Amino acid sequence: MTDDKKSPAGIDGTYGAFYQKRNPAHVYPVEFVVRAFLGNYPRHKTDAASYRGKRVLDLGCGDGRNMPLLSNLGMEVHGTEISQEICDLTVARMKNLGIDAKLAVGRNHALPYTDGFFDIVLACHACYYVDPGTRFSDNVREIARVMRPGGSFVFSAPIGTTYVLRGARDHGDGHMEIAADPYGLRNGYVLKKFDNEAEIASALSPAFGGFEIGSCRNDFWGIEEHVWTVACRKAG
Repeated sequence: MTDDKKSPAGIDGTYGAFYQKRNPAHVYPVEFVVRAFLGNYPRHKTDAASYRGKRVLDLGCGDGRNMPLLSNLGMEVHGTEISQEICDLTVARMKNLGIDAKLAVGRNHALPYTDGFFDIVLACHACYYVDPGTRFSDNVREIARVMRPGGSFVFSAPIGTTYVLRGARDHGDGHMEIAADPYGLRNGYVLKKFDNEAEIASALSPAFGGFEIGSCRNDFWGIEEHVWTVACRKAG
């Protein structure tokens, strides 16, 4: 990766300002998260009763939009974000909504938890961001480290045709430097994209197995969002 790309500190400030300005009173879960935790499909089955009492990490939780759902399912909710400012905003929002959520500052490759701390990790549009000097494999190892064996990892990941990758610079092995983010938030940052299901399994093995993979291709009035939706299990 080059040294001229946006540093973690730079994107921390950009996202902090974004969430400070946005700061909604109410939040609503992302559709794929609802489907992943409550739906039953040919390649993915769920049991809502199985979540009660489990400890879940909402990795890159943002404004906390998925936390009320996770709490309603009876889980102990934790979250990470890249700055204390974002964490404080989300904790306050959850408190106003009656949700007990514990947040901490963390990066995808450096999470502030002990080994095997979580039963479930959710990464909604989050785990594929790669900090300078690291690769996606570092994120995978760290996420696996904080999960118990057999724990569930639910995440989304970019398909190579998604909107944010237009004009992106290729850093090899699916690592793409964002160059034309229409929201102006992520330019210069690197994310990991996947062009097929085999690439997902290869990138997460042997730490994870039992892959259940779906995909979404949406056009939200000119924002063509193409993502993989994945559920898998921590090996061991």
